[in-house]
Amino acid sequence: MDDLYDGDGDLFVAGMASGNSRVAIFSFARYDPRLTFSDEYWWKLSISTQTISDAVRRSLVLQRSCKLLVHEVAHLFGLKHCVYSACCMQGSGHLAEDFAQPMHLCPVCLRKLQYLCGFDVANRYQRLRRFYRDNKMEEECLWVEKCQAFINQYRRSLAI
Repeated sequence: MDDLYDGDGDLFVAGMASGNSRVAIFSFARYDPRLTFSDEYWWKLSISTQTISDAVRRSLVLQRSCKLLVHEVAHLFGLKHCVYSACCMQGSGHLAEDFAQPMHLCPVCLRKLQYLCGFDVANRYQRLRRFYRDNKMEEECLWVEKCQAFINQYRRSLAI
């Protein structure tokens, strides 16, 4: 895998998307948790001597890659960077910010995407929960279960 660059002066980019042209590009080159980065020289990469199991490594690469894909594909649907809440659509200036962002869209961005695509939110959460469970993403699975509980409680309140 290789880094991507937006221009000569750019450090690197993990992904870029142009919604108007429906084109996106991604690089997972820096998403391997075994990589360590120099604080002084961004281009200096090395393999960590810290032992990490293959299962944990695969899980982290999958989580990081999913966040990047969701972020860039949402740009293709016309969503801009989020300024409202902790959200997968926030911009990031470096990998530490990128890795710390949640995998989920905030309510504002979720509503925008729902408006653009016309999906059922409850059905989306059900499918996400299955994906997270199948890929052993416990934290994300719990978050989706809370969202599902909120939706179910809201629906019950409307029936009263």
